[in-house]
Amino acid sequence: MVPDETEPNADEPSDDLPSPSSFGFSPVRSSSGLPYPDQTPATRDDLPDRGLPGAPAAWGLRALARILDYMLFSLVFGYLAALLGTEVESDGDISGPTWPLLLFPIFFMIYETTGLAIFGQTIGKWVCQVKAVRYSNGELAELSSTAVRAFIPGIFVLIAAAAPMFDIPALGYLQFVAVLIYLASVADILYRGPHDKAAGTIVLASPRPRRTRLR
Repeated sequence: MVPDETEPNADEPSDDLPSPSSFGFSPVRSSSGLPYPDQTPATRDDLPDRGLPGAPAAWGLRALARILDYMLFSLVFGYLAALLGTEVESDGDISGPTWPLLLFPIFFMIYETTGLAIFGQTIGKWVCQVKAVRYSNGELAELSSTAVRAFIPGIFVLIAAAAPMFDIPALGYLQFVAVLIYLASVADILYRGPHDKAAGTIVLASPRPRRTRLR
């Protein structure tokens, strides 16, 4: 008797998730759309292999996502600041009102907070195919958590942006504290920086499924 080819084979892995053997555990699909272990991961072996959905996002992709977001906001708010009369001279001095300089860090924190809470991604993270999710269970993080995650580095950028208002140039160096916070994730086995640990989040690979071409 010829077996019915339309019946699913229980031994074959699902198309939605790689086989459990690829992960080393039975993956659980979370609300973030990513597989996640049923217990909070403690080591690199607790998550999928590199390149698979749900694996710790490569640090280079995280850095690129951050750069893309900053470039996008720099273009938008640089133009907005110019409309409001703020100009940066060739020697670095600022002419016109200085308060528009605060718009960039304030709106960037709002943008990151809402984007991660709703989608787990900002535009930069979407382009780089990574997601920030709850570390405990892989679900989308709550608004309060994403606000903490954005605030920890963002407050230093905000204070640095306020340096011209108070005529204290030294405050401008605080923006490098934000850079150090991001760089600190390299030292963690799961690439979780201080902002991730404070917010209870982790950044995972979220590759988009490839479309199959019809022949």
